[in-house]
Amino acid sequence: MTDEQQADLSQFFTVEPFGRAEIDSFGDRTHESLRARERFEELLGDYRRRVESGDGDALRLGVGLYLLGRFEEAIESLRKARKSGERFYYTARCLMALQRREEALEALSAAAGAGWDAVECDLLAATLHVHAGDEAKARKLLDKHARAGEERADWHYLRGLLAEYADDHDAALEAYKQALALDGRCAAAAFRAARLHDIRGEDEEAVALYRALAARPRTHVNALINLAVIYEDQGEFDQAAHCLQRVLAVEPEHARARLFLKDVQSSKEMVVDDTRAQQTESRDRLLQTPINEFELSVRARNCLKKMQIVTLGDLLKLTEAELLAYKNFGETSLNEIKALLAKKGLHLGQRPEDIDPETLAAAERPQRVSVPPESASALSKPVAELELSVRARRCLQRLNISTVGDLIQCSEAELLAARNFGQTSLNEIKTRLAELGLSLAPKQ
Repeated sequence: MTDEQQADLSQFFTVEPFGRAEIDSFGDRTHESLRARERFEELLGDYRRRVESGDGDALRLGVGLYLLGRFEEAIESLRKARKSGERFYYTARCLMALQRREEALEALSAAAGAGWDAVECDLLAATLHVHAGDEAKARKLLDKHARAGEERADWHYLRGLLAEYADDHDAALEAYKQALALDGRCAAAAFRAARLHDIRGEDEEAVALYRALAARPRTHVNALINLAVIYEDQGEFDQAAHCLQRVLAVEPEHARARLFLKDVQSSKEMVVDDTRAQQTESRDRLLQTPINEFELSVRARNCLKKMQIVTLGDLLKLTEAELLAYKNFGETSLNEIKALLAKKGLHLGQRPEDIDPETLAAAERPQRVSVPPESASALSKPVAELELSVRARRCLQRLNISTVGDLIQCSEAELLAARNFGQTSLNEIKTRLAELGLSLAPKQ
């Protein structure tokens, strides 16, 4: 952090006016980095000592504690501040965070009476009523501010919340999107919309909203945890761990995040172990492939038979010089074998551990699908260009399927047998292949 940035944070204690805009700005700056948060905590500690000695403002101290998420301490400090809209509003915010509903409602009423935005206070009170199951009170407050609310993000958010609690998810999403259109910083609407997309299995929409929340300076804990769940399900363990580590950076004792991080790390280790085992198994199968399964000339086949070369693994152990040293084995046969191996990405004298897993997948997958001539050019197309969902792409990566040609060698049953690969992903792939005039392999 630069000296200029540190000076910016220190202005929190002197800036005038000291209202909502200024407080939100300092809240963002405080959470721009871990170092910024630590610096603000240091400054706030110094300021607290000033307040305790009678030289400071209890309101600024209380708001500063609120920005750090130290809600109980913030409430105690705010109680000592002179009565104002700011004092009651931020007290209400702390009480809401602590889920002390009745006290929060009283503080919101006091804030409106002291000059804070009365519409905002009513709408916040309404959200408390919704979560408490008193939707009738919430709707009454929604209707009360219908005229002014049309241009307010928080009014549309409340409208969406009521629709969501009534299980009308389409109406809820429409309202949340309207809220975000009016105010892109409406974190509550973004989170609820992301959650609904998540529930509906619309991962791409959910991830986009969760990522937008995660990119904000102030950590949205629930958004990061939900995003971590999606990443873990998609096999992106490093991304999932990063989200959870961000949560623990601001809430070190967050039990769910700590437990989930351990699960993610264990899952990553298991996948790595499984992948290694699968690669070893695939390599062994490839090396055990009988030589007579490959298209070779009679001369080359007979020479290899006399040399007691039975499998592909036996052949790879030999060098060019060793083959040429054998009677009647010439350059023509050598070039034939080298060409055969080159098609599979292999070469003479190659060590088993140096064989590329992608090569194994291609070698294992026999050509069993007839391709129309007009579609043949699509076989080399990478599956990454098919515009598949994240879930479908990840499953194909785990199966070592990199091209359309690889993909059409698989049957529906083989794809559905893969981890996290469901009917939705299968239908998506079948649609993309149909657009190319292709289809999956028939069931064997």
